[in-house]
Amino acid sequence: MATKIENLAFNTGLLKVKQNKNRFISNASLIKGLNNPLVCTAAHCVFDWYKQLYANEVTFITNDNKEYEIEEIYVSSEWVKNGIVDYDTAFMTLREPILEMSNLAKPLFNKSKSQNVLIPYITKKLLGKKKIQIIENNTFEDHIHNSSLLGLKGKLEVGSSGSPWLIKQADEYFQFSNTSLSFNSAKDIVWGPYWGEQVENLFIQANKQNSNFENIETYRL
Repeated sequence: MATKIENLAFNTGLLKVKQNKNRFISNASLIKGLNNPLVCTAAHCVFDWYKQLYANEVTFITNDNKEYEIEEIYVSSEWVKNGIVDYDTAFMTLREPILEMSNLAKPLFNKSKSQNVLIPYITKKLLGKKKIQIIENNTFEDHIHNSSLLGLKGKLEVGSSGSPWLIKQADEYFQFSNTSLSFNSAKDIVWGPYWGEQVENLFIQANKQNSNFENIETYRL
């Protein structure tokens, strides 16, 4: 398990978020972009749908405690306007991009909804110490709420929203989704958005490819 944790530590990190006077920590990941790395998390970590409020300060903290300020946030307007959890993914650009991307996971879109997934997430312990934990299980289609969400049996701790869902192919790791939430009506099941066409378009837009997809909102910090 130690080797697996070391292998997954390269792109697992934390977000330090400020929304007005509220401050909190969530999980996030660095993924390989088309030119520069992007940060990925759950959309609800950076846009509060109930309050209709974007975060006004966001910092990505790597597992080895390096901090990078976020420049822009990209989210689906379906999340912003309607709070639909199927779109609970956000991509973000770094104000000072990390140019080295050789060890970062690549995103995967429009793949089978049944995959063996690893979910690394960071928990904060006493005295500020951090620990990476991992859940591994097979994903399944949402037959409970009949949404496009992916389900996975497991139990994550508070603050794990935004953590990456990774699959391994030919000794490489790829990000397939991100932790969204859990429902009291379906205990010990973790849910993540299916990365289909909508999320792929969100990723392309975040790479600043002069694309103009509909239903995407950009917020500059």
